[in-house]
Amino acid sequence: MKEDKSSSSLFDGATSQADRRSGMWTTATCFLLLALLMMYACTRDHSPQKTSIELPRAEYQPEQTTKPSPPQPRELSEPSPAATQSLEGSGKMAWAKGFAGQLIAGLDGELYEPYRTVTIERVQRIIRERGLYTGPINGILDTPTMKAIYTFQEATHILQVCGVPTPRTRKMLEQGSHTDLTS
Repeated sequence: MKEDKSSSSLFDGATSQADRRSGMWTTATCFLLLALLMMYACTRDHSPQKTSIELPRAEYQPEQTTKPSPPQPRELSEPSPAATQSLEGSGKMAWAKGFAGQLIAGLDGELYEPYRTVTIERVQRIIRERGLYTGPINGILDTPTMKAIYTFQEATHILQVCGVPTPRTRKMLEQGSHTDLTS
């Protein structure tokens, strides 16, 4: 009988070690699944989870002269002075209140990092070609530019509607879409 007990205890030790390994794999698998769910939980209509740091909601405020000014935009040649209208808010960067020179106030009230002048110029050219924008191509993310981008974003029904040329918005603009007015 002693022999049976000792062999039984050896078998129990092997079983508990296998159980521990199985438990570790189960735990690792759960963490992996959780990480994948968190990464891909966003759907087409929902934006990703925000970080725990909440920034205040932005209010639109035209550029102030006492704050640092944005990089100097380049004035590009225009088709003709009559082709572009003088639009209200044109030429004034849409800095967020209290964050002039640092963050842009989107038309959705959120804060966004500023874009390079060449990026805004390219977006202005594309939205002008589509008939959504009549202002100057100056590389400034101003109110008329943001309103034209906002109109495009609304028309697509799949983009974040904020008036800011997000990477997805720029990609849709560059590849063409059903929102072209001059096709």
